[in-house]
Amino acid sequence: MNKMFFIKNYFLSAALFSLVINLLILSPMIYAFQLFGRVISSKSIEALWLLTFLLLIALFVMGALETVKAYILVAANNAIDAMISPDLLKKMVEGATSPEQNPYHYALADLQAVRTFLTGHGMIQVMEVFWLPVYFLIIFLMHPMMLMALIVGAILMWLVTVITGYLTGPLLSEANAASSNTARFVNSAMQNAEVVNSMGMLPSLIQRWSSLNDRVMVLQTRASNRAGAISGVSKFLSTLIGVSGMTVSAYISLDTKTMMNPGLMMAGFIMFGRAIAPIMYVTNSWKSIVDTCSSYIRLEKFFKQIREDSPVLMELPPPTGQISLEQVTFGIRASNKVILKDISFSLAAGETLGIIGPSASGKSSMARLLVGVWKPLQGVVRMDGADISNWPSERIGRYIGYLPQNIELFAGTIADNIARLDEPDSEQVIAAANLAGLHEIILQMPNGYDTQIGEGGDFLSGGQRQRIGFARALYGNPKLLVLDEPNASLDTAGETALINALIKVRMAGVTTILITHNPNYLSQVDKLLILQNGTLAAFGPKDWVLAQAQQAKTPQAQVNA
Repeated sequence: MNKMFFIKNYFLSAALFSLVINLLILSPMIYAFQLFGRVISSKSIEALWLLTFLLLIALFVMGALETVKAYILVAANNAIDAMISPDLLKKMVEGATSPEQNPYHYALADLQAVRTFLTGHGMIQVMEVFWLPVYFLIIFLMHPMMLMALIVGAILMWLVTVITGYLTGPLLSEANAASSNTARFVNSAMQNAEVVNSMGMLPSLIQRWSSLNDRVMVLQTRASNRAGAISGVSKFLSTLIGVSGMTVSAYISLDTKTMMNPGLMMAGFIMFGRAIAPIMYVTNSWKSIVDTCSSYIRLEKFFKQIREDSPVLMELPPPTGQISLEQVTFGIRASNKVILKDISFSLAAGETLGIIGPSASGKSSMARLLVGVWKPLQGVVRMDGADISNWPSERIGRYIGYLPQNIELFAGTIADNIARLDEPDSEQVIAAANLAGLHEIILQMPNGYDTQIGEGGDFLSGGQRQRIGFARALYGNPKLLVLDEPNASLDTAGETALINALIKVRMAGVTTILITHNPNYLSQVDKLLILQNGTLAAFGPKDWVLAQAQQAKTPQAQVNA
């Protein structure tokens, strides 16, 4: 069943309850009309008790239906979260690896805004708005003057809303932008706390933060002062409009030409208050409604992108590890920067490749293309002959081991991180740790594999994070292993363990791609690829490439020879 259709059923049910509730809401008006129009004039105690009893039943049923409607909206809130949030998070994480601007960064925040509105007080009031034509018609039938007072009041409230937005909107936007800038500065200061404290940068940091924060306070003060003045006018106006309903009703009842009886006057006042309530909500919450609509529009574009980017793909057999690049060009569209140009090469399953080259030659970009994190602007990256972008990440990911330069771990245990946040398989976790030369080190930790490592691995040293990341890459016996500067934070023992692991995965027939500046690791590769300025300068068997590069006096070959 279509997810959105299923969710819409909740709101259709809530709308049906709203229909019955709004019919029952008319009961106090009918009660007032009958009470002052007939009961008091007839002085019938029996009629009074009967009318009161019927009113109590109507009010009880209305309250029960309101409770049920609230439960329906809560269920809708949970259904929206369960059905949509996982897809949003999946696309956000996938989009976060893009070198372009991430279009899904605020998707969950947008969903929360829409969810809060649709399943909260906002949606209840919006449902009431659809009943305004009925209220207007009843009020008009009572007396056109009452309808005129209602329309004038609604127009005045709308004008106040427009003026509020005009006077405070730009200031609030500027204040929010300045506040975000200040928050980013504080976040940067916290991330670089060691540098700040060790080199006496704290006074200068505080001074710079103060100048940023002062601007925020000035803008917020201006906006708040204006909003406060307008809020006073708005409250005065809303109270005045409420009183005007009573005044007009009384005036009409005193008019000898109309002779509105007290019952009709009371009923008219009740109906007037009922009609003005949703109008007040819409005008007072207009900015929130507009923001929610903007969130919904962004989500709608996102869902459209999901449908376009998520074709149903046939299940492919497990890969053997054969990898090839066919005339691959990669760059960043926003800056018109080309990072890799027309790269073509292939590796048979089980071969080991070393990638070398100067800084900014495109080595890390190559690694991200090889594991499918980035997509080429032109050309194709293939795994076992299939375009790697046609493999869903949850399918192909189990066959890939990837160790990036910047190791990011998750709060949890060592076992959780090695097992890639899946339910840890003890045998495979220990096997990966042994292969990474990490098993004995883990056993010496307070709780072994169940040791909590803190947010981002804060409780670990840089070398320990590096080796846990390496074990994570080895977990599950991957067919393709891509290592980007795997020795960056390793000590001598760690480097020895890394070399031993490379020997073992090579013997196991794992296709391994090693990006390194360290010539010691080149002894473990079958082939060598040299990148220069984003182009393939040489590719082939290691000894042949090094010989050719030496003859051509390639600077990188001289460094690594």
